[in-house]
Amino acid sequence: MWYMNEERELLRKTFRDYAVKRVRPLGQEMENEEIHAKSREALLEMGKLGMFTLPVAEKFGGTGPDYISWALLLEEIGRESATFGFLTLLRQVFNGPMQAACSPEQIEKFVKPAVNGEILIGLAGNEPAGGNNLFEYQTRAVRDGNDWVINGSKVLVTQADEVDYFMVLALTRDQVDFATMAGIDMFFVPTSDPGFKVGHIEHKVGLNGSRTGSVYFNNCRVPDSCRMPNPMALLMLFGPELSGYAAIALGGAEAMIEKTADYLKNRIQMGHSLWEMHQATRHDLAKLKMDIYNFRNAVYGHMANRNAGIHDTLEAGALKAATGPLLEKVASECMMLMGGTGVIHETGIERYYRDAKALEIACFSDKTFVDNVANSL
Repeated sequence: MWYMNEERELLRKTFRDYAVKRVRPLGQEMENEEIHAKSREALLEMGKLGMFTLPVAEKFGGTGPDYISWALLLEEIGRESATFGFLTLLRQVFNGPMQAACSPEQIEKFVKPAVNGEILIGLAGNEPAGGNNLFEYQTRAVRDGNDWVINGSKVLVTQADEVDYFMVLALTRDQVDFATMAGIDMFFVPTSDPGFKVGHIEHKVGLNGSRTGSVYFNNCRVPDSCRMPNPMALLMLFGPELSGYAAIALGGAEAMIEKTADYLKNRIQMGHSLWEMHQATRHDLAKLKMDIYNFRNAVYGHMANRNAGIHDTLEAGALKAATGPLLEKVASECMMLMGGTGVIHETGIERYYRDAKALEIACFSDKTFVDNVANSL
C-alpha cells in the first residue's frame, strides 16, 4: 500500500501480534458482562507498551503525531474486536483534545499518565434531558473556597465503572453566556470520591465489552486545579478524532471477508467446496472487497492529510458516518454466505453485525455530520 514503509510494516506486525495474543481471546469473553475488568487491564497494558503515544506530540508524552500508524493500530485491534477497537479509539478521542483544553499542571497530572497507561480517563457528558443543548443540563458545580462541589447525574456514560477519572461537564452559573460559553465548565472528578456512584449498567445490542451506564455525583468535591481552563477546546476537537472509527471498520470488514472465504473454501458439498460450486458467492465477496479497497484509500488519505497538518473535520465526520453502514453491510452479507454457521456466536460474524449497529450511533449522531456536510455545499 502507498502509505506503508518499513517502519510502519514493523509496527503493523507488532500490533497484529498483540491483537492476536491479547485481544482475540477477549473478543468473545467481553460479551460476558462479568469479564469487563480484563478490558481495563489490557488497555492499561497497551498504554505501558506505548501504543497510545502514536498521535500525541512529544511534549504531551507521545512519540510525535503519526496518524497513519495510529490507524494501523486501530485496524489491527478492530480485526479481532470492534468493542476493543472502540475502547482503544476513546483513548485518543479523550487524550488528544485534552492537550488543548488542559493547563500545564493538568497535562502532567492527567494527560501524560493517561497516554502512558497509568490511568484511564472517561467522559461524563450526556444527561437525561438536553441532548446536545448543554444549556439544559442539570449537573452543577458550585464554588466553595478553592474547591468546587458537584451535584447531578449523567447517562449513557461509556466505561461507567472502569475509569479512574471522569471529565464531567457541569454548569457553573445560573445564566450561561451563549457567545463565550462562560458558565459551562469541565472538571476532572476521581471515581474514588465518596460522592461518586455508579448506577445501572445498560444491556446493549452491541459493543458489550464497553460498559455503558449512569453515574451520580453527590457533593463531589474537587479543587479548582481540576477545572479545565479551556473546556470548549475539548468539545470542539472531538470531531477529527472520530475518523478512527473508520480504521476500526476496515479491520473488522477485512477479518469477516477472510473468515467467510475460508468457510466457503472448506465447506464441502457433493465432493466440491461452496467456493468452487457457486461463482455468485465469489462475486459477492469480490464486490465487498472492492468497497473495502475504496474505503481504505479514503481512510488512509485522510490520515496522511492529518500528518501534513490538514485537519478536515467534515471529512472525518463523513468517514465516521460511513463506518457503521459499511461494517453492517459486510457483516450482513457474510452472515448470509455462511448460512446457519454465520449466526452462531463462536464464528464472530454476528458479533460484528451487532457491534456495527452500535458503532453507528456511538458518541455522536451520523446525521449531525451529514447535515454539516450539506451545509457546506
